[in-house]
Amino acid sequence: MEPEETHLVKKNRVKVISVPEIKRNGVERIAKDTLLYLSSCTHIYVSFDVDSMDASISKGTGTPVRNGITEKEAGSLCVRLIQNAKVCCYEVCEVNPTLDNENLMAENAFEILHQVVSHLTYE
Repeated sequence: MEPEETHLVKKNRVKVISVPEIKRNGVERIAKDTLLYLSSCTHIYVSFDVDSMDASISKGTGTPVRNGITEKEAGSLCVRLIQNAKVCCYEVCEVNPTLDNENLMAENAFEILHQVVSHLTYE
């Protein structure tokens, strides 16, 4: 995170889950813990930032990171989160086609979005 982001995260006591935590605990546990943490919320807005994925698969973003999560982890986490009835919105952000290499980032982001949409249920 940039210093300004770190300041706001600390100031607003935003819960942050690191990539090592995801790798250590697994997507299912992280999703379960996150939804438990948010259980008092009436609505949950899920914003998936593609630059959380490893730089080897997310070059088409402004701030690619080394040792990020995999496309599979990202898709599984997003699918697990959106299955909660309190989720009112889901977005994919930070895709930058001008930085993309052979449309790889766009294809990875589309695949994750496709997984999410295919798991939506309508009431």
